[in-house]
Amino acid sequence: MNKFNPNLDHLLAPKTIAIVGASTKPNSFGLAILEMLTNGKFSGNIYPINPKYKKYKNFAFFNSIFDVPTKPDNTVVAVSSANVENVVLDAIKAGTKSLTILADTSNEKINEKLKNIAYEAGIPICGPNSMGIHNLKQNIRISPFVFPSDLIVGGIAMIIQSGSVLGALTNNDRRLRYNFFVSSGSENVTTAADYLIWCLNQKETKVIGMFLESVRNPKKFVEGLQLAKEKNIPVVILKVGRTEASSKLALSHTGALVGDAEVFEAILDKYNAHLVFSIDELAATLQIFSHYTYVENKGIASIHDSGGERELIVDLAEDLSIQFAKLSTETKLKLSKILEPTMDTSNPLDAWGSGHKADELFKNAFETILSDDNVSLGLYVQDWRQDYYLHLMHEKVIFKIKENSKKPVIAVSNYSMTIDQDMAKRFLDKGIPLIKGTREALIAIKNLLNNKKIVFNEKVHTINKNFLKWEEFIKKGNLNSANGFQLLKDYGINVADFVECQSYSQVEKYSKKLGFPIVLKTLKEDLHHKTEVNGVFTDIKNLTDLRKKYKNIKKRLGRNVLISKMISGGLEWSIGMKNDPDFGPAIMVSLGGTMIDLIDEKVVLMAPFSKEELKMKIRKLKSFKLLHGYRGSKKYSLEKLCETASKLSFLAFDFRENLKEIDLNPVIILENDAIAVDNVFILN
Repeated sequence: MNKFNPNLDHLLAPKTIAIVGASTKPNSFGLAILEMLTNGKFSGNIYPINPKYKKYKNFAFFNSIFDVPTKPDNTVVAVSSANVENVVLDAIKAGTKSLTILADTSNEKINEKLKNIAYEAGIPICGPNSMGIHNLKQNIRISPFVFPSDLIVGGIAMIIQSGSVLGALTNNDRRLRYNFFVSSGSENVTTAADYLIWCLNQKETKVIGMFLESVRNPKKFVEGLQLAKEKNIPVVILKVGRTEASSKLALSHTGALVGDAEVFEAILDKYNAHLVFSIDELAATLQIFSHYTYVENKGIASIHDSGGERELIVDLAEDLSIQFAKLSTETKLKLSKILEPTMDTSNPLDAWGSGHKADELFKNAFETILSDDNVSLGLYVQDWRQDYYLHLMHEKVIFKIKENSKKPVIAVSNYSMTIDQDMAKRFLDKGIPLIKGTREALIAIKNLLNNKKIVFNEKVHTINKNFLKWEEFIKKGNLNSANGFQLLKDYGINVADFVECQSYSQVEKYSKKLGFPIVLKTLKEDLHHKTEVNGVFTDIKNLTDLRKKYKNIKKRLGRNVLISKMISGGLEWSIGMKNDPDFGPAIMVSLGGTMIDLIDEKVVLMAPFSKEELKMKIRKLKSFKLLHGYRGSKKYSLEKLCETASKLSFLAFDFRENLKEIDLNPVIILENDAIAVDNVFILN
C-alpha cells in the first residue's frame, strides 16, 4: 500500500470519460453530468452508460461498460449507494484507469473493500461523496450539480472536502479565476494531499486553496507543502475542526498546552503556507495571491474619501499588526501642494476635502504616496458601487494608476455588499484585486506581506553521535530525571549540576561537592508530576534540613533521589515537546514556572529548527520584553534560550519514534546562559 502512487492525469485530465448511470431524465444527476460535460465543450470521448436509454444529442448510450470501444481514463459512477460496489468492480474489470464516485457509501466494510480493490488495481478514486472534478483548462466539468458556465480560467486551484463550500465559492464570486477545483469527498483512496501535489505540478497554478476537515494522509500532505515551498507557490488553507485534543491524555505541561490546532498551524508556518479562518478570508487571500506573490514588507498606504473610514482602517490594521508606512518629508510636501489647504498629509490619506476636481486630486495623491520609498503597496479604498458616478470616476483613476505603477495596487471596499460582478470583472481584466470588506482585505494583505520567497538551501539534519547509545537505553525502559539530564547534556543543553543518589550518605557527600543551596527530588519510577506528591524540595541550605527532607522522601517515595545545584536569579521559561501522531514533534517555548498555567502565550514550532527561526517568533511575544530589559530591568540571554530550544528540537526529532512528550520547566535564563533545572521525558 505504501507504494500506491497512481497517475492522477487519468482522473483529473482524462481524454475519455465513461458515465455509468447517465440519463436523459429531467432533473436527474445522470443528465446533469452529461449536460455539464457537453455544455462545457469537452473535446474528448464521452461514453454514457445506461441500458434504459439509446441516445442523448449526438451521443449513443451503451448498455454496459464492457461495451465501450476503449478503456476509459475516468469512469464516473453516478448510481445509488447500493449499486456502487458492483459498478466499481465492473469498471476495474473493463480496464478503467480511474474512478469518480458521487454517491455517499457510508458502509465501512464496502469502503474498505473498494479501497483494497483500488490499491490492488493501482487506480485513483475521487470520492465517494464527491461533487466532482473541474479542469477548466481542458473544459472538463464532472459534476451532478450545475456550476456556472461563465467561469474565467485563471491561476487558482481549489481542493475542497466540503461540496457546499465549493458551490459557495464558485457560484457567488467571479473575482476568483480557477484553473482547477475538486470536491474530494470522503477520500477513501485519493486524498487532498494527492490533489495538492498534482496541482503544484500544473504550470497554470499560481496559488492553491484548500478547505480541510481532516488530513487523511499527513505524510504526503507534508510532502505537498514541501513541494509548494520549493516551487514558491502559495498554499492557503481553511481548516475546520480545530479544537484541541483533550488535555486528559497529556502527561506533561507541554502535552496539555499544545493542541492539534497549534501543531497544524506550526506545520503550515514551517512550510510557508497560510492559515485563514473563514470562507471570506480564504476568497480574499486567494484573490490577492492570484495577482501578487511577494512584496517587500516595509509598510502599506491607503487613500480614502472619508475620515471615518480612514480611522477604521487604522484600528483594524493595528489589531492585525500591519504597519502603515511613515511618509517621507518630501512626500508630505508634495501632498500638501495637491490636497486642499489644512488637509492632513498623513498615511492613511483622506483626500476628499470639498470633492473639487476629485479625479485629478485622487490620481495625483495616490501616485505620490505610491512613489514613497517606504510604501510597499497601495490600497484604494471606496465602497465600490456599480453604476454610481463617483465610483465610476474612481474606477477610471485606479485603472490609470495601475498602468504606471510598479507596486501592487489593490482596490478595497469598506462594505462587503457593494460590489457588482460586472465591476469585479472589469477590475480583474485590468489586473487589480477587488476585495470585499476592510478586515478581509487586511488579512489577505497580511498573508501577502508574510509570504517569503524561499531560496531552497536547507541543510540535511545530521543525527547526534550519541543517538544510538540513548536509543538502546530508552528502549529498555523509563528515563528518570538523572538519565534525562545526562541525555540533555549529550545534546549540548546546559543543565544544573546533578548527582543520582541511593542513600543519605551519598546525598550528604555529593551535596558538599555541589555546594548549598541544593534541590532534592524523588526518582520514583513513572512519577511525572513530582510536585503533586510533594516529591521536590528546593533551596535546601544546610545538612540538617537536607537530612530531614531526605527522610521525608525516602519514607513516602523510596530512597532513590536526585540532588542538583540550586540556580538562583534569572527568568523562568519553559521548553517542551509534544510528539503529534500525524506531524511529529512540536516544540513549545513560553514563560515557565507557575506562569505557564496563567499566561496563554507561547511559540510552537515543528522540529527541527534553528535558533534564528525561533528568535523571529519570540520577538513577537509580549513576554519578550522581559528578556529585553523591561522598564530598565536586567537583560537576559535570548540567544541562549533559542539555542537551548533549537538543540531540544534536534533531540526530539532524532527520538521521534521513541518519545511522546518532553518538559523542561523551568529553564533558568541568565544574562549569558540558559540552564535546565528540571526535566520530564514521556516514552511512547
